[in-house]
Amino acid sequence: MPVATDADTRLPVTLLSGFLGSGKTTLLSYILKSKDHGLRCAVVVNDMGSLNIDAALISNHKLTQKEEKVVQMQNGCICCTLRADLLEEIATLADAGHYDYLIIESSGISEPIQVAETFTSEFANTMGGGTLDEIIESLPEDASATPESRKKLAELIHQGGLSKVARLDCCVSMVDCTTFLDDFDTTDFLTDRHGKEVDPQDEKNITDLLTDQIEFANVILLNKTDIIHKSQVAQIEQIVKTLNPGAKIIPTSYSKVDLQEILNTRLFDFGRAAMGAGWLQSLRENTLMEITDQHGNTKMVPKPETLEYGIGSFVYTARRPFHPHRLWDLVSEPFCVLQTTVEGDDSDDSDDDDESTPEELSEEEARQANFDAMQKEKAELDLPGRARAKRASPVWKGLLRSKGFVWLATRPGVHGEWSQAGIMFTLNGGGPWMCRVPESEWPGSDDQEVIDGIKLDFMGPWGDRRQELVFIGQNLDQELISKTLDEALLDDKEWAKWEKIMKSRCSDDKKTGRLVDEFDDGWEAWLDPGMMEEDTHDAHAGHNHDHPPLAKKAKLSG
Repeated sequence: MPVATDADTRLPVTLLSGFLGSGKTTLLSYILKSKDHGLRCAVVVNDMGSLNIDAALISNHKLTQKEEKVVQMQNGCICCTLRADLLEEIATLADAGHYDYLIIESSGISEPIQVAETFTSEFANTMGGGTLDEIIESLPEDASATPESRKKLAELIHQGGLSKVARLDCCVSMVDCTTFLDDFDTTDFLTDRHGKEVDPQDEKNITDLLTDQIEFANVILLNKTDIIHKSQVAQIEQIVKTLNPGAKIIPTSYSKVDLQEILNTRLFDFGRAAMGAGWLQSLRENTLMEITDQHGNTKMVPKPETLEYGIGSFVYTARRPFHPHRLWDLVSEPFCVLQTTVEGDDSDDSDDDDESTPEELSEEEARQANFDAMQKEKAELDLPGRARAKRASPVWKGLLRSKGFVWLATRPGVHGEWSQAGIMFTLNGGGPWMCRVPESEWPGSDDQEVIDGIKLDFMGPWGDRRQELVFIGQNLDQELISKTLDEALLDDKEWAKWEKIMKSRCSDDKKTGRLVDEFDDGWEAWLDPGMMEEDTHDAHAGHNHDHPPLAKKAKLSG
């Protein structure tokens, strides 16, 4: 594979994601030993373990091709604690001019979107602004950093960030076909598999993380296809294709792949990657069909898409809000509902006064205490019981993934963000409905095509308020799921009350107060949209790494 000869002299980068054991290290070894690509490669390896065993294995191949350089990133996950270090290391490699290509192996618990953000100019803006001295002052403290290295990093940020010297060429996610179906139906969290080495702030369900890694990829390698049946490989391929229709899906054995598929591809575009998930594509391509119900009435509903092996998707839409209590009843039995609490809301905390706070404990004691608390909390959630309930449910048993926009009766100004993968379900606050925002402040307000697209969501007096949810799964019963969701909407009498309150002349705050009095709302409070915009971790379509530990996130029905 020849080195790119176009005018873009920035260092091209491939980001490699996937669970531990999926075959990332084998793929790196294959790349480093191959003489076909003709590239002088540098490799940045990140491993959660203190021994960095994966890096040691790769280093064994260093002698076979001396142009390779392996850098070990230690003491944390790429996507959280080491992004400043990663930024500096990539810039150093780019400035050296000794390498044609860089491969970053993220840890088994990393979300690729977090690392990809490092290559955007917006990320540089979040790390500091103003003069060079002010940026240096704002950088996080690092005992190992020299004044020279801090200055170099600040200069890079001041000049516009990593995107000035490097470009993300391709995001590759590796899927272990032998564990994929189990991982999509597991109740495990990261701490169940990686123990105390997972920071409490990074606690996440395995299915959620697997979904994140698939939905953000340009290329997905279905590895270990040689040791499972062909029909199972085909089934997995259909599921992955539905989750990310735009990705190139390549079955592999022993991580062997044509390297032209993952190096110098020019496939990556942050905007397209962030919007490439199957659920988003289903919303964009939503088409309607006419059906006749049991009473002989006809209505237009979203047309479902069904692929082989019963894998398919459909979009549920409605123009009435959900009753908060009925929605809670609907999702709380078959799913584990996780909610992000507003910072400072300690109403559910019941710790005894004589218990030590994390500040009074050593770092190791605090980590152990957090780990023990999370294990206790997960035991109380009865995750296996919820998994059994979902598998036995005629409504939800085949559901793999669902996501979209929610209109809650008691929260008329802000849309909810529904996200489900496996048995894990979250409903958190999103941004304001566009009907509440002046058109001049709409995203892309200088692009008429964007404006016209937003206006397509408007209907009647209540603007773009709506239910719009994509469901992806195997042998889904669209009619039953839609009927179940319809039953959680406000009925005619409740809808009349809702409209009467919203049409009254009182202030928005009083309207919301009256709605809360009228309808039972036990969901956690949502962050104010203005606060969310100020949260730099929310710059990538709603992900928030400042979430509290699991024990403060989970809220279950009584």
